[in-house]
Formats: sequence, C-alpha cells, structure tokens
Amino acid sequence: MIGTAKTQLSLLDGAFNRRSRKPSRTDNLLKRIDEFVDWSKLVDVCTVVFKDSKRGRPTTPIIFSIKSLFLQFLYGLSDPALEDALTDRHSFQKFLGISFDEEVPDFTTIWRFRERLVKNQLYDRLFEIIVADLDARGIILRRGTLIDATIVQGARKPHKAEADDEEKTLRSKAQQDKDAAFTKKGKKTYHGYKGHIGVDEGSGVIRKKSFTPANVHDSKETDALISGDERSVFGDKAYPSGERKRAMRQKGVWCGILDKAYRNRPLTKKQKKMNKIKSRVRSAVERPFAHFKNLYGYRRSRYVNTARNDLHFTFLCIIHNVRRGIAPAV
Repeated sequence: MIGTAKTQLSLLDGAFNRRSRKPSRTDNLLKRIDEFVDWSKLVDVCTVVFKDSKRGRPTTPIIFSIKSLFLQFLYGLSDPALEDALTDRHSFQKFLGISFDEEVPDFTTIWRFRERLVKNQLYDRLFEIIVADLDARGIILRRGTLIDATIVQGARKPHKAEADDEEKTLRSKAQQDKDAAFTKKGKKTYHGYKGHIGVDEGSGVIRKKSFTPANVHDSKETDALISGDERSVFGDKAYPSGERKRAMRQKGVWCGILDKAYRNRPLTKKQKKMNKIKSRVRSAVERPFAHFKNLYGYRRSRYVNTARNDLHFTFLCIIHNVRRGIAPAV
C-alpha cells in the first residue's frame, strides 16, 4: 500500500509553532525550495516503482523519500547521518511535512527508495521535469550553452591485481569500484568518474548532463550536452573539432569553443585574442562544479558503480537548478 502524507498539523505542531523563534537560514532556504518545486510531478514519476495495493502496511509517503534525498545531497549526509538529522532537526522535519506524532523514515527506507530510482533509471526524468519547469517560468535564456566536465575521485582505491586467496571475502570484492577508470590530467593520474554538464548562458541552469567513467574523453559527450536551440556553444580546448565547427555554422550556431594549437601549427595572434574573449564567457560553467565541491562536499564519489554515482550527480544538478530558480533576479 502506498503511503500518503498528512496535510494537517497535530496539536503538538501547533503548540510548537506558536513559540516565538527566529527562523534560521536553513529554515528560509528549505521553505523557498519547498514552495518553488512542484513535488506532485516528481511523486507521479516515482509512483510507478510501487505496487498500488490495498493490502499490507502503508509505505513511507513518496514525497518524504524524495525530499529526504534532496536533504541528503544538499547537506552531504550519509544514510545514517540523514536519519539522525531528520530525528534531531525541526527544520528538516518541517521540510518533509512530518508532524510530531509521525515516525521519521529510517535510513534503510531511503536506501531502498534510492535503489528503486536507480533500477528503474527514473532520476533522469526527475532532472528533466525540473528543467522543464524552469523553462516554463521563463528562466532559461537560450543565448548559449557552456559545456565542461569535472573529474570525481572514485570511492575506493583501485584494486591491485593479485592471486585470490582464502582470506578474501565476498564483501571485500563487492566493495571494489569496478566501473571507475583511470585518466590523466596534466601530470597527475586520477581514478574515478567524470561529470559532464551543459549550462545555459546567463541563467546558469544546467540543461543537459551526463556521467561517465573517467577515461571517457570530454569531446565524446559534446552532442549529449548541446540542447539544439541555443545560439552559441562555448567550451575549452578539450572540445575542438573542425567538423563540429562547420556543422554549427551551417545551423547558424556561433562556435565559442577555444582554438587549440597543434604541433607545427601554433595559434595566431587573432586566435589567442579570441580565446581570451571566449574564456570570459566560458568560465561561468565552472561555478556549478565549485558549488558541488565547496557547498555539497562533492570531492569524491560516494558509491561503487556508475548508476548510483550518476543518481548522486543528477540530484546535485537538480539542487543547483532549483537554487538558480529561487535566486533573486539581478
């Protein structure tokens, strides 16, 4: 049986709310997010992973689980830490709509819900709904698309090849991150994944995103990050392609991808000057990655396969977009 959220406060909630207290910054942020997002659309997408039966104990309301994932990735919480925060923090309970006479979802409930989203690949649909809602509100400008990628360290160190012995357990093998891959940036080697984004110039909204092992070159994901209705495309020197530039010109799209020097073919003065101009626009794509790492603690992947880490990255993109939506106009 699919559980439903209560819409009426209990007597304890009413008594607590009558207390005069100054709202915290967390209260204000979560209130704005709660009022901005159309949760009913997200709930409708997730309903398909539950059986609508009249038998058995009601499940935790789907909206509780969705909002719990928002809180988890917004504040960089582990599953047990999320349960503790939901138990202790009134601002979190108020965001979920949990009254004092209701049980807080335990972390295994949230874990199972997250696994359902991964198994049915529904997190991409949630991302698309948020982007469509921002577009309907007139926030997306379509002046241009800024594309870039960031390396995310793997959750586990790479496993050294060695002969199996009796002391190895199935659990230790299961914790190996077999989907992560190696890549080299400059003189440093990394093991993990790459998150790719296509950002709307001016609004800062992430319109397209993808998530791959680290050994996938940035240029391989270019087409997946271009929306097709922008007037220009900006990218760094990882994305140059003469064929792609010609194709953009034929469609009337201005190519703002930086020119790259090759052996025996250095950049001209004009190319260097244009690269500086393009870089001033392109640099805005770095801000979402800075927010992911500095605000949400996203410096290392949390899970040990591509799909679960893709969900994590997707929710960070969703949270970023929602915060762009509630940001005051400048």
